[in-house]
Amino acid sequence: MSNPAAIKILKSTTWFSKCSDDLVQALAAKLELVDVSEGHVFISEGLPVDKLMILESGSLYRTKMHVVDDAEGGGHPGHKRRATLSQSLRNMKAAEVSSAIKENAVVVDIVEGHGRVTGLLHIVSENSYAFATVTSKTPSKVWIMYAEDFREILSSNPVFMFDIMGNMATELRTGSKSLRAVMGQLRSKGVGGDGENEKETLRVLCYDTTSWVSDAFQPAVKAFNADPENSFQMMIDFTTERLGPQSATYAAGYEAICTFVNDTADAGTIQTLSRLGVNMIAQRAAGFDRVDTKAARAYGMTVARVPAYSPYAVAEMAIALLMAVNRKTSKASNRVKMANFSLDAGLLGVDIHGKTVGVMGTGKIGQILCNIILGFGAKLICYDVFQNEEVKKAGGVYVTKDEIFAQSDILFFMMPLLPATRHTLNMDVLPKLKKGMMLINTSRGGLVDTKALLQGLRTGVISGVGMDVYENEQEYFFQDWSAKRIQDPDLTALLGEPGVVMTAHQAFFTKEAVNKITQTTMENLRDFKLGKREFDHPNNCIPKDD
Repeated sequence: MSNPAAIKILKSTTWFSKCSDDLVQALAAKLELVDVSEGHVFISEGLPVDKLMILESGSLYRTKMHVVDDAEGGGHPGHKRRATLSQSLRNMKAAEVSSAIKENAVVVDIVEGHGRVTGLLHIVSENSYAFATVTSKTPSKVWIMYAEDFREILSSNPVFMFDIMGNMATELRTGSKSLRAVMGQLRSKGVGGDGENEKETLRVLCYDTTSWVSDAFQPAVKAFNADPENSFQMMIDFTTERLGPQSATYAAGYEAICTFVNDTADAGTIQTLSRLGVNMIAQRAAGFDRVDTKAARAYGMTVARVPAYSPYAVAEMAIALLMAVNRKTSKASNRVKMANFSLDAGLLGVDIHGKTVGVMGTGKIGQILCNIILGFGAKLICYDVFQNEEVKKAGGVYVTKDEIFAQSDILFFMMPLLPATRHTLNMDVLPKLKKGMMLINTSRGGLVDTKALLQGLRTGVISGVGMDVYENEQEYFFQDWSAKRIQDPDLTALLGEPGVVMTAHQAFFTKEAVNKITQTTMENLRDFKLGKREFDHPNNCIPKDD
């Protein structure tokens, strides 16, 4: 005899609520209620799914491992290492499970709400492998039905099979209407064709598009498609919207997206992209700090970047900012345009020759900058965790971090933004700086704690700053805010400081750099379409071990 509570939970679900009473009673007879603590593992990613679950109370995690696949030694392709790690969760204590998930996995979603079903589509057929690990997030009560029992019930009566298929079709049809409508609109625009002689098409959506982006990429795409050597066509659509959790849905019908420095590809955004069929993020920049590489790895997403475009452009812009700060060229030009040809202390600068100039970060761009600085006849000191032999040969002297702070009359930030470099300039560093020093940052805004910078300017510790980047720039840079009110008080304060020269992330912006960005991005998309995926992509930027 069926359990009334089991019948009730089945009737509360969207998947079984419209099934016949006979089928519901048959299913209810096989349901088992389990009461589990936090961290209980129900299903392991990469292993066959052997049960469906209906939530009575509590909540469950669905997570994906972000480890590198290793299918050596047989087994289901691409699942072996994930399956091994997922299965190991079963042997852990509950507290250890939560810690392991946090370290090795990304959350796909959270299953919560009375009557929520998971695992159903997997158990309809045998040997369906789990896309994610299902674990209890909180103490939970869950109804379980094993796959063998489910399939036995359906096979016992043909009417049951048609009954469940009808309900499943309704659910799937309802969930896919929006996506099918978008796909239909794309096809009506000529995205992908069915003609016998048409080449396969790689469809790409380019986010955060400004005029220079479309002006550069449109002729590049036209040239690519006109080349008979290419085995496929490329189609790039453009949107001015920035990538984020909401705008990710715009990518329905596209196989790849193209992003820039202020687009956000966090875990939730990548999940949406993956569900929509997007398999590649082509970053038209060197930096990728706004891409969640763990999530990208978990979803099998290829992420490629432009590792270098014009290091000379960035190094030369750093010098331009230095001269603007030191010689007050912007202020002087504005005064002359107003017919004020006088000279006063407000325009007084210093010689760079003979000054001690510090460069933090001596990679390719930093090395070029060092060579320019030496041309001024300045004393060059450097800091980097990896010392550049070419810089040393040219005359640069490596010192400690505290020494470069204390000795530099002018300090350049040229390092990448990493957890270890975030807020290199902070309140604790201010007392270590040489009074009246000048700071130049053309690298990443997050290297500078803005509140500490403002404090340094107001106390005279920092006499001037040239900055092409700002730590909270994503809301403002590459957009026209001249007719709107800026809501960021720190940015407003910076714009009002007389010692600040700020540009809007344009250090890269030369003809040579734009050409290189366009060329490399097109090559990255081509390589992806030709089968160079994930770690095999020549410009992959997902680390194998986070």
